[in-house]
Amino acid sequence: NINIGLVNELAILCNKMGINIWEVIDAAKTKPYGFQAFYPGPGLGGHCIPLDPYYLSWKAREYGFHTSMIESSMMINDRMPEYCVERASKILNRFKKALNGSKVLVLGVAYKQDIDDYRESPAIRVIEELEKSGTEVVYYDPFVPEYRHQGYVKKGEKELTVELIESVDLVIVTTAHTMVDYDFVQKHALAIFDTKNAMKDVKNRENIELL
Repeated sequence: NINIGLVNELAILCNKMGINIWEVIDAAKTKPYGFQAFYPGPGLGGHCIPLDPYYLSWKAREYGFHTSMIESSMMINDRMPEYCVERASKILNRFKKALNGSKVLVLGVAYKQDIDDYRESPAIRVIEELEKSGTEVVYYDPFVPEYRHQGYVKKGEKELTVELIESVDLVIVTTAHTMVDYDFVQKHALAIFDTKNAMKDVKNRENIELL
């Protein structure tokens, strides 16, 4: 939780500085020892990392102790979905579009790649924040045809078609599923916000922005 919080904070800083955080991490990985790579993203998901640190922090308070590092990193990680929506808004602004009234395709709602588990998925929080802003959101996830959240069911798109991609103002990649054809997505999308560096092997990057 702390390591992911640190790299998410650095991703926000790197964006302000015009530096590619993914290149920074790849460079750091060349060190033969003493470095473990962690990657930024739209937030934390699953049934462990987003929840268990809260239990430890709560227990620590029974002993009059504040786990300040854990709590600080949780604040950063918990805010990442909102930050991603802010970044999406800036991308849309370049096309003279607002979140309100735009149509966005979210790629992936599972909390990590190539699984069908969406518990505590940050992608769902991203969708929520977009919809609060008046955005029409559709999603495609080959592993999650529909999901249930807070009493409602949201159904995903059955196929990732040319018509679907061309019908949206922005594509946001929130889960790095390996079975998605990202070259196909890039070819037909107006703009893409890749929060997971899932499109790292796509050669034409004119319409791709990284977290």
